[in-house]
Amino acid sequence: MACVPTPDLQDCKFSAFISYAHADDAAWFHWVTQFRDELERGLSALLRGVKLPRTHLSGENGPVSGVLGEELKQRIAESFAMVIVVHDNYAQSDWCLRELAYFHQLFGDEGLRERLYIVAMGESAMLAVSGGGVWQSLLPGGQQLWIPFFEEQDRNRPREVYLAPGLVSPAFRKPFERLRSDLAQKLAGRGGGPEPASPRSPLAVPPVPPLRTLLPVHLPSPALPGSPQARVLFGFVPSAATASAQRAVAALAAGGVTAQLLTPDTVFADFVDFDNAEHLVLAFDDSPPMLTTLSPGGHLQLQREAWARRGRPDANLHWLALNPGMSLPPVLQQQQLQPLTLDDLLGRLGARRAEPSRAVRVYIESNRHERTLWEPLGEQIQAMWQQVCTRMAPGRTPPLSLRARGLPVDQIDAFPDLDDADGVVLLWGKKTSEALVAQINKVELKLPSGRATAPGIVAYLMPPQASSEPVPAWGWQVLRFDASDESAIGVIDDERGELERFVEKVFRRHQQRAGVMP
Repeated sequence: MACVPTPDLQDCKFSAFISYAHADDAAWFHWVTQFRDELERGLSALLRGVKLPRTHLSGENGPVSGVLGEELKQRIAESFAMVIVVHDNYAQSDWCLRELAYFHQLFGDEGLRERLYIVAMGESAMLAVSGGGVWQSLLPGGQQLWIPFFEEQDRNRPREVYLAPGLVSPAFRKPFERLRSDLAQKLAGRGGGPEPASPRSPLAVPPVPPLRTLLPVHLPSPALPGSPQARVLFGFVPSAATASAQRAVAALAAGGVTAQLLTPDTVFADFVDFDNAEHLVLAFDDSPPMLTTLSPGGHLQLQREAWARRGRPDANLHWLALNPGMSLPPVLQQQQLQPLTLDDLLGRLGARRAEPSRAVRVYIESNRHERTLWEPLGEQIQAMWQQVCTRMAPGRTPPLSLRARGLPVDQIDAFPDLDDADGVVLLWGKKTSEALVAQINKVELKLPSGRATAPGIVAYLMPPQASSEPVPAWGWQVLRFDASDESAIGVIDDERGELERFVEKVFRRHQQRAGVMP
């Protein structure tokens, strides 16, 4: 069947055909239905005066074999765009993939480039779909832009659409508005309604770059109010290299150099962040390059060209090898460029070497149920730390500082080893005792063995737990914390002394690791 031209809006019965698995909508509390409602509401708000047809929900999985129904084919043909919503059940549905195949059969590569939007409710499912045979056969190299709508701490859980009835979640809003604005521009530009208003008019559709790059997009976290402008930018890296790049950023920060790790979303802003940066660091490891239609050389070459295009000095572009002795990427081999080690980079940028005795680290579990509790719990440990330092290291100026860090136990298998940990805190909130044991085992595998191991405790959160008596945790000491106010979690008075003894062990472990005491 020959491809047909992509239809104008005036010829369409549906503004978008939403392809999804009904079971995913049911499993995640009607997430797809809520997404559809917000899309229709948002498009109508941006395109007042344009008569918009409704979106089409495919409704259910359909059979797993056989041919695509003629009526469903007709509805795809009468849709201006297609939005694919991917989670576990979509990944297992041949029927859903046939909808994509028919969309491509009708509208060809242009339809995939201009009219296809891919919403990832979960990362694992998205990777499974994009690695499948249908995806590989339809899309160049099996790759296509997909927009993450999953949580950073639990990448297989979609971001909540609403914080409360009618109140859209900020985490959902950012990627949603990008998709909505891009689709609105195309609807306005090729529809049968009035011409888009001028840029100064409140009716104008906000301009956004086209969604055509072949990079999986991970949207950046918003900057904290009052945070300093980063003078050093780290270019975006493949997800497998993110942890190593973040450690390099932290090393610069510890030396007094403000640095920021970009995400692939910077492509959409045409690398405007480069204008205010003094230095750009392109970090790499053995991860394969991220492919992009914008530059055949991959993500490193793309960022190098953008730096030059914006008139930034080549002398302030630094190549950082995250792993010693690794092979060089093609762009460095072709240009005969030599990468820096992290120590080289610290010296070149004038970073101060952090004193080992000041780098005290306590990792506090963060999980999908209690993903933000580690911060207020860390504040209490920080206060106890000051008391212990005053007693065990009197007169020390400045006092030792403790860094409490979130530990994503749900992703512990991919988390780096905890060789630098001076203490570990696990949370016993909504998980069962069996799940706690499993997490203890996983964390212990990440810790060094013998005398070098970091002390650990279990924070028994009340609520949801309710026991007033001490409870065992298979070798880990359990301390009860009042969690009725999640912004001010505090150990109960009867066990405050035990928390102090834990912090003392952290102090001794830190001194041992720094070589101050045997």
